[in-house]
Amino acid sequence: MKRRSDNGQSFEPAQKMRWSLTKQAFDTLLRALDPHPERAGEVYLQIRRNLVRFFEGRGCPLAEDHADEVINRVARKLEAGAEIRDFNSYVYGVARMLMLEILKEREKEQRAINELPALQLVRPDVDEIEEKERRLACLARCLEKLPIESRELIVQYYQGDGRAKIENRQRLAEQLNVPLQALRSRAVRLREKLESCLISCQKRGRRVAT
Repeated sequence: MKRRSDNGQSFEPAQKMRWSLTKQAFDTLLRALDPHPERAGEVYLQIRRNLVRFFEGRGCPLAEDHADEVINRVARKLEAGAEIRDFNSYVYGVARMLMLEILKEREKEQRAINELPALQLVRPDVDEIEEKERRLACLARCLEKLPIESRELIVQYYQGDGRAKIENRQRLAEQLNVPLQALRSRAVRLREKLESCLISCQKRGRRVAT
């Protein structure tokens, strides 16, 4: 489905929508867990709880969403005809792969935030490391509040250095089928929104800390 850009032109989202779990795929998943429907449901719930703990233990926001994404990927494999012999090992293999993707996204987000103007909010009596951790936590929360296409745009827009950054932005504008100036304007508005969220989040964090 095409979306409208800020100047009224249509463009394709930067990333296609994720595959969603259908009833047929879910039934296939349950049958793979256990032939008996009631036991299959119990096994499914236990696997999901374990996956939520897996992501929570690694400091991931939205751990339940990540657990569901792992299950969706496994169900998609099953629906495509894959045979899974050691289900637990396979599920955790998928979870570890997703964790690597999350870490890579965090690196991109950190590079993007480094491009934002420095916020002079650090008090002399606040430990610099604690302040940085608080800032990163706020960044994660603020990025999660953005629609997925906006989050991907702001991260992609600030990737690269020098000539590579310019070429990256040109490719992004072509991908979205919008003029470079329209892309730049949208990125500026998203950056301002992100900065405002960061400032509010950091102020709240300091009030709690004191």
